[in-house]
Amino acid sequence: MKYDCIIVGAGPAGVFCAYEFMEKMPNAKILLIDKGKNIYKRKCPVNEHLLEKCPVNREGVSGCHPACSITNGFGGAGAFSDGKFNITTEFGGWLTDYLDDNTVLELIKYVDQINLKYGAPKEITNPTTDKVREIERRALSVGLKLLRSQVRHLGTENNLKIQAAIYEDLKDHVDMMFETEVSDILVTDGKVTGIALKKGEIIDSDYVFLGVGRDGSKWLEDMCHKYNIHMTNNQVDVGVRVETNDIVMEEINSNLYEGKFIYRTSVGTTVRTFCSNPSGHVVIENHSGTMLANGHAYASKELGSHNTNFALLVSHKFSDPFDLPNEYAHQVSRLANELSCGSIIVQRYGDIVRGRRSTQKRIDEGFVRPTLTEAVPGDLGLVLPYNTMKSIVEMIEALDHVTPGIANEHTLFYGVEAKFYSARPEIKNNFETKSVEGLYVGGDGAGLTRGLAQAGANGVFVARDIIKKLENNSLDKGTE
Repeated sequence: MKYDCIIVGAGPAGVFCAYEFMEKMPNAKILLIDKGKNIYKRKCPVNEHLLEKCPVNREGVSGCHPACSITNGFGGAGAFSDGKFNITTEFGGWLTDYLDDNTVLELIKYVDQINLKYGAPKEITNPTTDKVREIERRALSVGLKLLRSQVRHLGTENNLKIQAAIYEDLKDHVDMMFETEVSDILVTDGKVTGIALKKGEIIDSDYVFLGVGRDGSKWLEDMCHKYNIHMTNNQVDVGVRVETNDIVMEEINSNLYEGKFIYRTSVGTTVRTFCSNPSGHVVIENHSGTMLANGHAYASKELGSHNTNFALLVSHKFSDPFDLPNEYAHQVSRLANELSCGSIIVQRYGDIVRGRRSTQKRIDEGFVRPTLTEAVPGDLGLVLPYNTMKSIVEMIEALDHVTPGIANEHTLFYGVEAKFYSARPEIKNNFETKSVEGLYVGGDGAGLTRGLAQAGANGVFVARDIIKKLENNSLDKGTE
């Protein structure tokens, strides 16, 4: 069968692209394909305490076969996130480099309404209250900029239910293939003609959308090099995940749910807070064999902890001739993996200030009980570069003026957490590559978005653009 469109990657960009086809062009032949599992089969043996650490897969790399269920499969890496949906264009991606602010915001709100239709909580934060202004004033007094946004917290358990409900509707309108890896895209005379599967099958289509997510960014980069699609990338974020008692973060959690702050350090770096999880859990994510810290939070209080966790990320921008920022972050993160025998390191802030490693005894005596029990006490000073560690310490000290107590000696740092900025292919304003006609890219894997909201919006826009072309092609054939 020749498909009207093949969508590679079933993360937010791919899922909402497929959803828009179902809504606006239900008779179109659409294929959604992912190397991970469907929504019901996605299980992490570590998170479910069946294993202490990731198994070694058939390729000799740490991770489940055929792919890590935390980062791959229907719903993408966002399915197992805590599901923060940020309704703003101020952060969360770079779609405004190609579309005007109003268009991006309308697309985000459209995706938000779809989530509500499938059971998302109706509660949403208000970033304009007097209390938020007071927090903002305290932040500015120490050089912290607060980024405002309406936040709809879906919660990990609700997020999975929403994805399952969307999956149930999609499966009757869209062909889906899981546990199936795409080995190549097919191009003839500058036009995409389909894809090749790793198992040898060829599937034809005049339109292919690559929404492969961060875990597929290296594969996307390989495809772009093969087909002479120019790419740019010079940035990566490296840092830690911070965990403290809920009561320390109570004011931020109650009024903002997630406080997003940016800070310029004395060494010229930029540090930001990211992905805060009130009453959440620190977890391990497997990125192609590199173990990274991350955090989740449930909407249900019964499933939560008594701790809040969030990331502190230092942006690293490289200049010529170095052009491997993601590999740099992988190398730093793998060093932590090696020192912790395949896990990640946890260290008390008091031990960091004193320049000593944390021991299990000191972790046990601390006032913050780690939610990631698999983490190994150690010394992040042996892993993180000097400027990175100094930037993180400066940031935590500044945050202590906004949320007093965060810089106490019992606060836990897990490392390494890294956010890989995928190399961005050269594209037109409709997200079609300039070099290959009919080949579209989007989402986090293409370096265009950073989160659920803009990734979903990106997928919707791509679907609408392809639908217009399919309709025009039909009109042309009718005229002939």
